[in-house]
Amino acid sequence: MNPPPETLVAPGAPAATDREAQAEAFFRELLDERPVMYGPSAAIIDDNRLSPRSAADERALASVSDGVEVTIAQNRLEVILESAKEMLEQTGAAPGAKWGDLTCGLYSAAGDLALASSSGVVVFAACASAPVKHIVKDWIDEPTVGVRPGDVFYHNDARYGGVHNADQSLFIPIFVEGELIAWAGATIHEGENGATEPGGLSPSALSVYDEGLKISPVKVAEDYTFRRDLVNLLQNNVRDPLMQLIDMRAKLAACMRIEERVKEVVADRSPDLVLATLRLALERTRDEVKRRFTEMPDGIFRTVCFCDTTLLEDRLLKMVVELDKRGDKVVCRTHGTGPAILDRAINMDPTFARALFSNNLMNFFWPDLPRNAGYVSAIEFEFEEGSVAKSGAECPNALSMIAACFFQTGMHVCMSKLAYNRPGDIEVIAPWYGMTQSMFYGGLNQWGMPVANLMIDINSMGGGAHADRDGEHSCAPFFAAMADYGEIEDRETELPILAIGRNLNKDNHGYGRHRGGSSVECMYMVWGVPEFALGTLATGSKFPTIPGLFGGYGGPSSPLTIFRADSSEAVKEALRERAHEVPRTADQLHREGGLPGTAETRRATQTAEFAKEGDLWILQVGGGGGYGDPLERDPQAVMKDLREERISAWVAERVYHVVYDAEHLRVDAAATEAARDAERAARKARSLPYEEFVAQWRRDEPPANVPFLGSWDWGTAA
Repeated sequence: MNPPPETLVAPGAPAATDREAQAEAFFRELLDERPVMYGPSAAIIDDNRLSPRSAADERALASVSDGVEVTIAQNRLEVILESAKEMLEQTGAAPGAKWGDLTCGLYSAAGDLALASSSGVVVFAACASAPVKHIVKDWIDEPTVGVRPGDVFYHNDARYGGVHNADQSLFIPIFVEGELIAWAGATIHEGENGATEPGGLSPSALSVYDEGLKISPVKVAEDYTFRRDLVNLLQNNVRDPLMQLIDMRAKLAACMRIEERVKEVVADRSPDLVLATLRLALERTRDEVKRRFTEMPDGIFRTVCFCDTTLLEDRLLKMVVELDKRGDKVVCRTHGTGPAILDRAINMDPTFARALFSNNLMNFFWPDLPRNAGYVSAIEFEFEEGSVAKSGAECPNALSMIAACFFQTGMHVCMSKLAYNRPGDIEVIAPWYGMTQSMFYGGLNQWGMPVANLMIDINSMGGGAHADRDGEHSCAPFFAAMADYGEIEDRETELPILAIGRNLNKDNHGYGRHRGGSSVECMYMVWGVPEFALGTLATGSKFPTIPGLFGGYGGPSSPLTIFRADSSEAVKEALRERAHEVPRTADQLHREGGLPGTAETRRATQTAEFAKEGDLWILQVGGGGGYGDPLERDPQAVMKDLREERISAWVAERVYHVVYDAEHLRVDAAATEAARDAERAARKARSLPYEEFVAQWRRDEPPANVPFLGSWDWGTAA
């Protein structure tokens, strides 16, 4: 039996009240200062405001009065970052590094992204404020870690901030005369990270423990020298250890170059000028974004988008975006969005969603401002707890970009409606194709080397239609204006694949007075090895991914086609003896065959499976949204699209209602005008008063045969 408490008190011990106070202090210190684990901080993840000015910021701002000097310093720092990004692109090994899926940033001493390279994936840098803030919060005063000159920190766990754990970031502190004045950061979409499937983005991940490396912010080097044991640990947990090593070194070199050249600015001018420049860039961007919002009309702007998969099954997953604008106050809400899915890697983190919002403002609406955390700090966010938009740290999120893309599209539509009422320097554009349609792979290549990563087709999205012209074909993705699609010969050299077709797809974009840009259809055949693992991550095989704008159409669906060869020998014979019959598109394959084997259409997201030599996977990337009524499109522009095989005759006749000579594609202007007048009259005949339309079309719940995730409450924003 335990003795009563009073028998434990030693002679001369403090009184009971003192002992209680001591015990309280002991446990408080234990709980607050000695946590079992330093997990993601809600105070950082949920707060998108700029960190308060530090004493050093105040000192620096008081010492700098020449605005020209600040402008020159900011330009010098931006050039440094652009140069470092170019250097990283040339030295990195990952496909993402080669084709522009990377970025470099300069962060304040507190961790706010102050400046970023003007090209690359700026959302990487925007997300990386959170991991830097975790380093500042957890490790500066931790005696076993600390932050000193020459230290190097590494990170990829999106629960601490980030897009997903396929991206790996490296940070180094920049000290001047013992004072921390900034952080240099570099991020690459590495892809392979040891997840349950090759390539780093695993649709079959059912928990955070299936998603591969989860690197919370950790010191990996001192005196700019990697700890070989730690690097070795990381290499042993991925399928491409050489790439892991090369890219860690490339990122360190880029950050060291940033540090070196920032110190040149300091030596040339002063440390306070750099401190003041970073702080002013943040505050002025925030204030300017707020000012520009005041020029727009007040109101509530809403959009609803639907994702058609949870990755492993067909479901309609609802994403609601609402912008509530009053004066300079803008609140972004997602109420009514579908629930978090505990065993699917599609869930989203708030830092990523906010970074996407700022990405949209930076790339589409106000690209003239410095790329930094000031954009997002000007906006308030209300993400619904427990929804896919704010799922929590226990939900897998390796493919968060699938859900986040719909948030990006919804926000773009809301901003376009808002900006339409402010004619001037903002160019209103229909939604860019908004999905990361791509193929991942893994195995031994034709040279016997292990490879595992992501194809770069993601960088060939169709652009949205403009208010005064068509969208661009196979343009850059919405998140990286200067990304490159790359050379197919490079992929055929590095990977055991034969690209038998890469074409702009017919009827692939949104129609309208101005049409969206088309994107590509890629045909990859396994070649030179007995088998190779392939998988895809995408949506839109049954429900369109993006809408149009102001009467324009959204893009069509874009399913995946998989062809199974009867044998590799039979396929090789067909290529050798009957090359003219080999299909160049998925449509041709389904209609005419031309290769010995069987073809099937599948959901756009597929978990990895082994394809045999001669098997063919055909991925369709989507086109941009259309702008305005298709009946207002110039008939000659329709004929041009028809001649260039961007549209079919069916679209020309049934969507654009153009009457023409099918042999010479000459427009019959009078007949076209009559056909369009007839269609306008038919629209009026089909039209209903609003109340009748709602009564006829509104349903209390989705049809029973439509698997659906999300609120159907008509009282919500949707």
